[in-house]
Amino acid sequence: MKFSLNPATESALYLTRTFNVSKDKVKKAWIDAAELQKWWGPMAAVDWKPKLGNTFRFDYPLVAGEKTAVVGEFRDISEEMLVLSWVGEGAKKALGGTLVTVEFRKVPKGTELALTHELLPTGAARDAQRTEWLGRLERLSQLFS
Repeated sequence: MKFSLNPATESALYLTRTFNVSKDKVKKAWIDAAELQKWWGPMAAVDWKPKLGNTFRFDYPLVAGEKTAVVGEFRDISEEMLVLSWVGEGAKKALGGTLVTVEFRKVPKGTELALTHELLPTGAARDAQRTEWLGRLERLSQLFS
């Protein structure tokens, strides 16, 4: 996995990961709510119906007694990518309103997934999101093992 960042900005992160499975299989793991719940990580509840304009919500287990959630809207869905707004609530509120783009690229050995998370408010927020995304992508890789 690569991590690259324009040193002039703290507001974005970019990760790539190659999976030795078809693009359709990788995309299904993101689009299908039942598949997503197998690898995303602990969630108390999920409302995930990818369709342009739909909203989504991930409710996470309580953090120090406080409800935590991520909500957003599907901004673009195509064969090549998924784009969604990403807003934290509760303990994740400091994240603010951000944008996540997931690209699915066919490569000779399977599928490259490129993830961009932008409009992050601080370097600390970027680093925290990097840790969370790396964990998610590792769990996704394990799903395909």
